[in-house]
Amino acid sequence: HVALGASHSNEDWHNIFQEGSEAFETVRTDGLDAEQRARAAAGLAELWYCQASAKSLRLRDHASFEAVQSLARRSIAKTHEALAEIRELGLGETRLAATMLKDLGKVHGFLASIFGGSEATSRQFLAEALRIQQRLDRPAECETENIQRLMRDRPSNFETAAEILTLDGDQIDVVLHDVEQ
Repeated sequence: HVALGASHSNEDWHNIFQEGSEAFETVRTDGLDAEQRARAAAGLAELWYCQASAKSLRLRDHASFEAVQSLARRSIAKTHEALAEIRELGLGETRLAATMLKDLGKVHGFLASIFGGSEATSRQFLAEALRIQQRLDRPAECETENIQRLMRDRPSNFETAAEILTLDGDQIDVVLHDVEQ
């Protein structure tokens, strides 16, 4: 999150992401237990999402669009990996699982907001995160509010948001053409 904040300034934030990535990879490799390694995978996924978000502020050409999309997809894949690992440990109904599901919903929504597409996948993950969060003995109120905010921020009628960029339509070509000029 530090690098994401720095990305809004003229500060060189690329090294912060690199250092964070290396640290999470070290824990993934050398972690003492399976839960710690799963948490590191989730941390790495969040780092990639933050990097995609930072890069999305500077979309200039086709390569920059692809870089953002690739980072977000890597984030999704790594979060699925981490979620599978904690479920194998019997932790699928915990705050940790709810956080990972929230992150999946957030990143799917991020992709849909930039590249177009359905918000249904985002909503499914957010709804599952909220279900788990509300069933906890002591739900974290701030987490519950965050999930609810993410659910509210998702357009319920995506037809009105269809003007957002898509990779499979003419709109992206128009945008890239305008950027080149």
